[in-house]
Amino acid sequence: MEQLICQLELYFLGPAGVFEKFSELLILKEKVARIETELAVGRSVAELQDVGLDLSYARILERRASYRWDEDVGVAHQDSILSPLEKLTHPGRRDEIYAKGVEVAKKSSPQVTRRYVRKLVGEDNATRAGDDGGAHKRRFRLSRPDEDGGCYFNGYLPRPVAALFAALLAEAFNSTAHDGDQRSMDQRQADALAEVIKWASAKRQSTTGHCSLVVRVTETDEMSWQSKLSTNVGIDLTLFEVGYLSGDSITDYIVVVDEHGAVKHLGTGARSANFLQRIALFARDECCVYPGCDAPIAWCDVHHVIPWSQGGQTSIDNLAPLCRHHHRKVDDTWDKAHVEFLNGVPWWVDARLPQSS
Repeated sequence: MEQLICQLELYFLGPAGVFEKFSELLILKEKVARIETELAVGRSVAELQDVGLDLSYARILERRASYRWDEDVGVAHQDSILSPLEKLTHPGRRDEIYAKGVEVAKKSSPQVTRRYVRKLVGEDNATRAGDDGGAHKRRFRLSRPDEDGGCYFNGYLPRPVAALFAALLAEAFNSTAHDGDQRSMDQRQADALAEVIKWASAKRQSTTGHCSLVVRVTETDEMSWQSKLSTNVGIDLTLFEVGYLSGDSITDYIVVVDEHGAVKHLGTGARSANFLQRIALFARDECCVYPGCDAPIAWCDVHHVIPWSQGGQTSIDNLAPLCRHHHRKVDDTWDKAHVEFLNGVPWWVDARLPQSS
């Protein structure tokens, strides 16, 4: 064996000890990978470990040996296809997704192939099991301090939370950058996370919130609960997830573009009234708009007269203060008790009583 290794080193490295036949070495690598896979057929991970393989590589070989390997697919692409395929909830489309991955592998890098197959697997899992944005897999674990006093952490975030987290990290990453930065990328990301934690602990307030999450909508999009909207952080969100993120401390922007990509409209997606809007409501209404109720603005919810879910904007001419008790009485269908505007002022309308004038 040692003699064979020496011959191979001499052949590929040459007398000077540098690569002379690198392309042939890559071909040999592919052949060795296929031989290893053939030897692994019918063997368990434990059996592969018994012959000297570490656990991670034993699992890779067992996965390769359990599924077909097309002749025109390289080992790196094969692993990039099979790894996400393991996450397929229902194996019915396994062969179809593998075939699509092979087509992409012929003209792209292993990284692109992996992302493409992962996308197909995610779409199929969502269609068959109901799309909850990965909420069923949510978890977070913070370790005890190690010998240096720091902690490791890992977990899984549902899609809407991951989008918000990515947007927060992006802003913190840029805000902590400086000239002559000698930090590694991992260190910069860790410092960005520390900055986000500082924001939260200090209850940071600003007119724009902690971050901006931009949602892109095309005029021709057919909206449904399954529709996915692209964002500036690379995480697609459903309409429900966009609504979930709306709040006082987040400013979301919705950009509407035409079929050619030209921007037609830019609007805010913030659902809750901000501080200045609450001041305006106090100046106009002073208290809850329910007849006879004098609950102060500070105790009131800000009600959307045209519901947010039906396209109502968070603007003064669509907002009315209601105490929590009377807010619960509102019927958003307007068939029963509700609020309407008359001459720019919100009025409580009871279906059983004539409207105030």
